[in-house]
Amino acid sequence: MSDYPTLEKMGVKSVESIDKYTLRHQGDTDVLKIYYKRPKGSLLSRSKKFSFLRGRRGIPLEVRNTKAFDQMDKISPQLLAALEELKKLDARRKEVDPLDPKQKFLSDLDHLEKVMNAKLDEIRRQINEME
Repeated sequence: MSDYPTLEKMGVKSVESIDKYTLRHQGDTDVLKIYYKRPKGSLLSRSKKFSFLRGRRGIPLEVRNTKAFDQMDKISPQLLAALEELKKLDARRKEVDPLDPKQKFLSDLDHLEKVMNAKLDEIRRQINEME
């Protein structure tokens, strides 16, 4: 039996490769994005995105003022279970490898710089191709 059944049901196979995750809201949808540590040159994806609908659309007006309707605004149970498993995984990782906050900020800054430089190079290339 796996320690992470919800993540496995969602299709996350390499739990040990998870680097970090983010959660954001888009309208009536919660978006969980999981980022992986991959070796340079790996053909595997570096992230996976999951959307969880909060399900308030298409409900008749008569039902909209009921207690059941108010509860529909809550986060998906599957998303809550996935977040618990990710927190458990993160806590276990910190026990093994505590990361200095300063080092984490420097690492995040380096990553941001690489992403920005790659995007700027791509835009310059597209501009040059227009001529």
